[in-house]
Amino acid sequence: MQRNQWFMVSASLLVLAICGAIVWSDGSRAVAQTGTSKAKVKTGTTKKSGDSKELDQRAEKNLEGFITDTIKLADDYEKAKLFEEAQDQLRTVARLKPEMPGLKEKIDKLNEALFETNDFDMDLDVADSWKAQVQVFRGKPVRVEAQGSYKITMTGPCDANGLPTKDPTKDMAAGVRCGALMGIVVPDPDSSAAKTGGRGNNPNDKDKIGEPFEVGASKEFTPKEDGILLLNVNLPAGHKSTGKLRVHVSGHIKLLAKGPR
Repeated sequence: MQRNQWFMVSASLLVLAICGAIVWSDGSRAVAQTGTSKAKVKTGTTKKSGDSKELDQRAEKNLEGFITDTIKLADDYEKAKLFEEAQDQLRTVARLKPEMPGLKEKIDKLNEALFETNDFDMDLDVADSWKAQVQVFRGKPVRVEAQGSYKITMTGPCDANGLPTKDPTKDMAAGVRCGALMGIVVPDPDSSAAKTGGRGNNPNDKDKIGEPFEVGASKEFTPKEDGILLLNVNLPAGHKSTGKLRVHVSGHIKLLAKGPR
C-alpha cells in the first residue's frame, strides 16, 4: 500500500515538472517576440524621423519662396499706388512670419500713404442734419479732421433736466460736447433695405451699428462693421446756428454716389 502511494506522489511531481517546463518555454518565446516587435517599431520610428526632417526642410523652403513672392507683389502694388492691396499682402506675410524685421514699419508707412492719397474735402453746413458722406469698412482705420468756426443760436424750451439725449435724430447726443462735430456709422442703405424691408440710413434705426461719437477737430477711428459714415454737429433740434466747417476725411474710405448723400 505504501509503495502505491509513493508511486502516485512521484507521478504527480513528474507531471508538475513537465508543465513548468512548458510554461517557461512559452514565456521565453513571448518575451523574445515582444523584444523583436519593439526593435522593429524603433527602427520604423527612426526612419520616419528622417523622412519628417526632409519634409520639414521642403516646407520651410516652400514658405520662404511664398514669402519672397508675396513681398514682391506688395512692392508692385505700392508702385501702382494701390496701398491697401500692398498692406494686405504684407499682413499675410506677418501672419506667417511675424518676427520679420521692419515688417510693421512698412505696413504703417503704407497706411500713412493711403491716408495721404485716398481722401476728400467737404463743407459741412451746421444748419443741416446728419449727412452721409463715405462708406467705411470693418477694421480699416479712418481719419476725420475739421477746421473753422460757426455761430450757435439755440431756441426752444428747456427745463431743469437739461436738453434731451434720447433720440440722436433730433436730440443732442449723450457723451459728446455741445456743438462738437460728431459721427456715427450706420448700415449701408442698400444692404439694410434688403435685410430689414426697406429701412433707410436713419441714425436711430434699430439696426444701427454704433452710437454717435465725438470727432471734434481731429479723430482717427476704426469701424467695428462695414457701413456709412454720417457727420453732424451736436446741437438740439430747432437751433438756428449758422456757418460751415471744412471737413477732411481720409483713409480706408469709398465715396458715396451723389444719390444717397
